[in-house]
Amino acid sequence: AAATPMEILKDPILLVFIFIVFLFHTSNGTVLPLVMQTLAIGEGRVGILMSGLCIIVAQVFMVGSAKVCGDYSGRYGRKTLFLIGLFSVPIRCLILYFLTGIKNAQAETSVLLQVIILSTQILDGVGAGVFGTMYILVTSDISGGTGRFSLTLGLTTAAMSIGGTVSGYLGQALAQDRGYQMAFLILGFMALVPAVGYLLFMPETSKEMDKKEDVVVRMTTIEEAPAANEEGESSPAIV
Repeated sequence: AAATPMEILKDPILLVFIFIVFLFHTSNGTVLPLVMQTLAIGEGRVGILMSGLCIIVAQVFMVGSAKVCGDYSGRYGRKTLFLIGLFSVPIRCLILYFLTGIKNAQAETSVLLQVIILSTQILDGVGAGVFGTMYILVTSDISGGTGRFSLTLGLTTAAMSIGGTVSGYLGQALAQDRGYQMAFLILGFMALVPAVGYLLFMPETSKEMDKKEDVVVRMTTIEEAPAANEEGESSPAIV
């Protein structure tokens, strides 16, 4: 029989995952608009072009990283790949913090600096591709055997949507009150919370990895058993 909705909501792993999904999108959702504004404001046609390219660069690398996750999630597990996507956001925000500081110190932004700022969208694509693929797989793992995949996916997707909505307001408020440079720094620290939380509190959810670990343990036990027997036979008896 399928689990009841209350049984699903009492699952601590699911609750932790929902919280991580919400925090990830709260910190990450607004970074792209802020980067586009940083490139476009006061930079004329080149700035507008760079701003438009932000989306294209991110989408290209998102497709590539999603393909990699689909191919290797069974081999390396969900957690390892998910952590790559989660930690890409604070790293990206830290880079943007320093680049925005350099931009603010210049009277006129060079094209090279604009290209470097644009290149940070590679990390955006990696984070979005990894998250977009892995959160569905992890949700499927968590709901496995409950018969409530749709309910579980609805909860995680709702957390994602609410986090993205909050992020839009938060990012613009930070940029207006603190400036773009400080906004990136604050969002970077916020992005560390879901990344570290997943590292510390989320287990490996892939059943395939559990099976591999069981096989390794069994093979190790089998290999150690003959060695123990040989040592027992070779040791002299004590009278």
